Amino acid sequence: MRRKAGFFNLSDRSRRIGASVLSIALTLANVPPVSAVEPVLGTIQVSGPAWAATPKTDWTKILSTRPLVAGDRLKTETGGHLVADLGKLGVIGLYGNSEISVARQGTDVAVDVQGGKVAFHLEPGARLKITSRGAAIAAGTTAADGYVEFDAAGAPVVVVEGDSLNVALAGGTVKTLARGERLALTGGADALPSKVATTEDERKAGAAAAPPDEIRKKYAGLSTRGWTALAVVAVAVGVGVGVGVGGGGGGGGGDSSPSGDE
Repeated sequence: MRRKAGFFNLSDRSRRIGASVLSIALTLANVPPVSAVEPVLGTIQVSGPAWAATPKTDWTKILSTRPLVAGDRLKTETGGHLVADLGKLGVIGLYGNSEISVARQGTDVAVDVQGGKVAFHLEPGARLKITSRGAAIAAGTTAADGYVEFDAAGAPVVVVEGDSLNVALAGGTVKTLARGERLALTGGADALPSKVATTEDERKAGAAAAPPDEIRKKYAGLSTRGWTALAVVAVAVGVGVGVGVGGGGGGGGGDSSPSGDE
């Protein structure tokens, strides 16, 4: 009887071991592989109210520096500023009441502007693209500086503060814009860039001649005193991005302060 008991105990132990191995196998089968985790694209720093969401999480307030990954959605509220530093690809800056999403498009990284005012610095030939309403902004052989802002009619407009950049419109037409030009991103093949103010005097003249407040555009040209739009955000957040003064914002000196939020 003892041998039988021992036999039965051995059998029970085997069944328990088998069940444990099966349980471990099922558990491992449900764990996503390491390669499924999105690689970090850069870092995010904020000042004031800013929020982040992912495909799997709802909006949560950003309280400290956090990594940037594909799938992120980012937005700011009134008084909020956000800088996303993507290293060798470029830098993105959100003004208050702005929103973007970040995604991979093949080997490229696309930052889609969905509202507000979003400044950018794109390194030459970088895989970072700025998109909005089907249009895509990319740097050529030189760095591209500028911003996308939704106008009073709710249409996104790009303003160039660097040397030049390329805009591929939704229909496939590609436009090359130079510093001091703006283009509606919802335009068709016949859309032409127009000039914006490039000096303080031109800015003041443009503001004086602007339509009534209810249809006045929120911008009147390039950022003042040689500051790019991105530099204004970077100063508000308290980070140094190395693209703030001079290069694309009108040639001003670095000892003056930005004009503030727009």
